[in-house]
Amino acid sequence: MKSTDFALVFIAIILPFMIVLYINITFTIKAEEMEMYYEKVINSALDDAAYQMKQVESQDKKIDYGYSDSMNKKINVNAKVGVDSFFDSLYTTFGIKGNEYAESYLDLFVPAVAVIEYDGVRVSKNESVVAPDGTNAVVRVLKPKRYFTYSYSIVRVNGDYQMVPGIETSNAVSVHTIEFTMDTSVTHRGYNYMFNEDIPTETFYLGDASNNDELIAGVLDSGAKNTLKSNVVSTLLDLRSSIISTTVANELSYAVNDNNLYAKQAGVSYNFSFPTTTDDEMYDMVDNVGIVAFVQGVSIGNRYLNTKAFGVSSLEGATRYYFTAPSKDSQIQMNLYHKDVNCPEYRLSKISDMSPRFATSKQEAATSVATGTFNGVKQTFEGFYPCPICNP
Repeated sequence: MKSTDFALVFIAIILPFMIVLYINITFTIKAEEMEMYYEKVINSALDDAAYQMKQVESQDKKIDYGYSDSMNKKINVNAKVGVDSFFDSLYTTFGIKGNEYAESYLDLFVPAVAVIEYDGVRVSKNESVVAPDGTNAVVRVLKPKRYFTYSYSIVRVNGDYQMVPGIETSNAVSVHTIEFTMDTSVTHRGYNYMFNEDIPTETFYLGDASNNDELIAGVLDSGAKNTLKSNVVSTLLDLRSSIISTTVANELSYAVNDNNLYAKQAGVSYNFSFPTTTDDEMYDMVDNVGIVAFVQGVSIGNRYLNTKAFGVSSLEGATRYYFTAPSKDSQIQMNLYHKDVNCPEYRLSKISDMSPRFATSKQEAATSVATGTFNGVKQTFEGFYPCPICNP
């Protein structure tokens, strides 16, 4: 056989492999480009949602917008506005806004969106509902808030008091339920077996020694109280992050797994599952108020999109500039606005019924008109200056 014949045979054997390799490389490059594009779209949609849900705050009077402990993470958001804004941005980007069938189909590839609030998490997921015509329809539902809850008991064993996880009745002197938040503020309730009465529901900071005695209700031994309370506070502070991250992960995992049923009914063969993540990744994801979205199963070249890198758009604490009028004890005889409610001048000169209490920008504060009772007389205060103490 001539050398040219060997060359032709070699080319005939190698050429198909080269073509397949070229196609695979092309698909891989295309897939990476599409993946970057989708991630950019998702992150942009999350940024829009984060901005919108912070601007439209729901009116929850239980949340104090002042500074809290060593952190300022008390911000209340409108979860529905955030979720709606996220999907509206996706629909607009993909050019399907107004096409109900296309929107519903895209929803199947977003198995879960979570709004992580100051004191709990709300998940948007697909669910089956009965339509007005009696047929079943799959729609996106924003579930009720799941609070960051932990329960423990104070038990007495051989004369010693101990904190144990969960609700115990044997040897228990009290049982407790804690609702954690993004900072060290907690809502506490429980039952005191020593006096057979409910422990009043109260909100306080874990480190606030003047308000956290009920954490060890039922302990009568004065010698054991301080040590036990210190241990309980320390344990709760250590548990806070893990309780929050576990609560969020459980809610998201349920929503993602539940999505498989509705996706299969619509002909989607992809198996949706909660992305594998480390504890550190979860802690980073839930470190502040924000919004998280999972997008899975979208075909990109030779693979599927699976956003394991959680799209989180954290929200900074809302800026508030609080108003005061000059009190007779103050050396600063001007209407002021403050960035910190712990400012000595604010504490000295604040008016309890000031309305509005604050502005959301320095420009707004400077031109605001507020009313309040000053020296026993209802008065109007117009124009406020930056406090020289807290320097807003």
